[in-house]
Amino acid sequence: MQTAHLNGTGLVTTVIRTIGVRHDGAHDLVTDGLYLDLRHALRNPAHDPALRYATGLDPKVYAHVLNTPGALELIGRTAVQLRALADEVPVGRLTRLTVACHGGL
Repeated sequence: MQTAHLNGTGLVTTVIRTIGVRHDGAHDLVTDGLYLDLRHALRNPAHDPALRYATGLDPKVYAHVLNTPGALELIGRTAVQLRALADEVPVGRLTRLTVACHGGL
């Protein structure tokens, strides 16, 4: 688990999870919060045979995806949206960000 702090009105815990939309029932996991479908926005590591069976926790996969043109800007815009959502949630409550990709983790 990683922790990041964004300036806001108070401490709100945010759960960030990935789902692989090719798996049956993946969308059943999306219950609330923000939903981002990044299948066409970021590079798919599975297109590289050397990365096909690695997960998003692998540094090589991480670098591959972040090298997509516009990836850092997309992350910045998402952080702004997440902070806005967190500012509307009472302190101590949970917010969620679900990120959809092809395979999921």
